[in-house]
Amino acid sequence: MTQSVAVSGEPTVELTLALRVNTDSEHAAAIAARLLESFEDTVGVTLTTRTFQAGEATSAQVVELAGRRRRLSGSAPPLRIEPDSRRVLLHGEVLEFTRLEFDLLLFLSRNPDRVFDRVTLMARVWGLAGGNGRTVDVHVRKIRGKLEPVLTPITTVRGVGYRFDGAGHVLIAD
Repeated sequence: MTQSVAVSGEPTVELTLALRVNTDSEHAAAIAARLLESFEDTVGVTLTTRTFQAGEATSAQVVELAGRRRRLSGSAPPLRIEPDSRRVLLHGEVLEFTRLEFDLLLFLSRNPDRVFDRVTLMARVWGLAGGNGRTVDVHVRKIRGKLEPVLTPITTVRGVGYRFDGAGHVLIAD
């Protein structure tokens, strides 16, 4: 296994695995396909295979699995919020958020699975008393426009307000 650093600065792991399968080529290919599928589902690595004869004297097939993974530890959630630098990243790409959009997204993501009405959001997120709750609607729409179709973490609770349902899809880097 080789560890290196990608151009983006994120750590990567390169893995090459040779698997000797003593069976006919048809079964070796099926076994390799199952291994690939299982491995990709488990650790989120995209792999390629290459099957070739090990030699004239043997009927064994050698399947080479090679892949690259972006992060060393588990697959990271698609959305990353960095409060100190006030950055939002979606799959590693920085998204531009206004101050109000950022504050609203951060507040909702820190309070997942709770419904907040518009007036409460205006008071707790922006320190505004009263006013038109439609301001919240506009900012939620702008946030959704930046995250969709990749992610839809903010749910409208009809007649009440908004709830953040994307807790498993966000990392808040405090």
